Amino acid sequence: MNRAPLTNRTHFNNILYIGDEAKACLKIIEKFNNRLLEIERIYSSWFYLRSAKNKHALHDKLQYHIQYHFEGGIAVFKFKNEDKLPAIIRNECFRACKSLAADQFYAIS
Repeated sequence: MNRAPLTNRTHFNNILYIGDEAKACLKIIEKFNNRLLEIERIYSSWFYLRSAKNKHALHDKLQYHIQYHFEGGIAVFKFKNEDKLPAIIRNECFRACKSLAADQFYAIS
């Protein structure tokens, strides 16, 4: 199985990849990480005003608020429980994920 078609992708805002190809999954994670960096740049004032707790960076980063979960050919991202991200930044992350899912869907259709 290469990739399963995403038949109803609107209900899952956090699914990055469905399939069993590690290389393809890594490419999607890389693309998502690049989009996270773009979001971080757009909202840099929010991140630069916050210190990074338990991290060695000078300021907070979006990646510190995201975790990945891989199981049974599915890769998803989640926000960490202690997360205090504003809704607008969370929505940008969901939008980035949905656009990657749409790219995958149309690539296999």
